[in-house]
Amino acid sequence: MGRIAKTEISERVLKDPGYCTDIRLTPHELEFFREAIQRQWLERIAELYPDLAPRFAEGGLANYHKLAHLVDHQKLWPKPYRVLPASVAAQAKQLPVMDRLRSAFGDFVISDYAYENEIEDGREELYWRIVRPNVRTDVGQLHADKWFHERLGSGDYGMFEAGTETIKIWTAIYCEPGRNGLIIVPHSHERDWRYQHVKAGNSTRPQILEDEETLGGVLVGTEPGTLLIFNDGTLHGGAVNQGDFTRVSMEITMVFH
Repeated sequence: MGRIAKTEISERVLKDPGYCTDIRLTPHELEFFREAIQRQWLERIAELYPDLAPRFAEGGLANYHKLAHLVDHQKLWPKPYRVLPASVAAQAKQLPVMDRLRSAFGDFVISDYAYENEIEDGREELYWRIVRPNVRTDVGQLHADKWFHERLGSGDYGMFEAGTETIKIWTAIYCEPGRNGLIIVPHSHERDWRYQHVKAGNSTRPQILEDEETLGGVLVGTEPGTLLIFNDGTLHGGAVNQGDFTRVSMEITMVFH
């Protein structure tokens, strides 16, 4: 495995403006992830609320918010229950989109699963998020992924060894362009930002110490299937969902040694 390849697409991520939307899932690939996520979503609901599972199944994942008041949302969806199974990860790695990513960025591996400051070696992290309409607590603050990477793990360099490079892929699974999605601050990877680590449950999380309203964040227009690919130093965060449906996205971190 090599370093990040120098291509027109990778230069947009590494330099100007720090992100790109050049790569998309095919309809077949989008359906693959939709089915895998919905299957895991419904299995989890059936585990805790077996009597309600048929109603959620009928409405589908994009309409989750219409019944969410019937369940304990926070109890249902800690991160461990939103990481796709190893069998799905293995199938995902065989999809043609992976070849398109390697053509644009070079050879990579998918990062290991990390949760509550612990890293599970060998378990590839493909995980999804759900954001209900008009629920501000479903999205977090602006942050840079490298802040998490530097804090996670027990080595001298955090989660990754010295010299490792990472690039994040945020994929729109169910999304209404202009009404929900991901906020990006263009060129934000070019400077340092003030932040601190704060205690959150059993882990610590970085918290930006800047006025987010002044940073020039933009809601990137993403259709379902769009891959929003960005630098690990690029500030980003979820936008409050102003749409009519539950927003669903998936995230992968590409690792280059």
